[in-house]
Amino acid sequence: IIHPRMHSARTEALCRLADKAEMEGDMDMVSALSIWNSVYSSLSVMVNHATPYHTDVNGQQAWLDMLLTVGDYQPLDFVLPALKLWLRYNPGTIVTLSGLALEHGVGHADG
Repeated sequence: IIHPRMHSARTEALCRLADKAEMEGDMDMVSALSIWNSVYSSLSVMVNHATPYHTDVNGQQAWLDMLLTVGDYQPLDFVLPALKLWLRYNPGTIVTLSGLALEHGVGHADG
């Protein structure tokens, strides 16, 4: 668990939402909550997507973005230009950062 307080808040929120959905007979919500096991409220999937240097303007300073790379491709670099860091972004790598606070980018993958 990267952020224990967020995990605790997520668990409490999901329990409350499930209780309310059951009381209101909202079976679609009950079903969705039974399989949603993420602290985060959304997911984005990008395929073979190059990202020029940018900050995530819809985030908050304290929010963490968790980026996972999967697949079969030549190694890439995950770049944090302000910190002058070029991190290997091999398949299976997870990077967690504040996307609003840190400018970042990744090259194009063939695979």
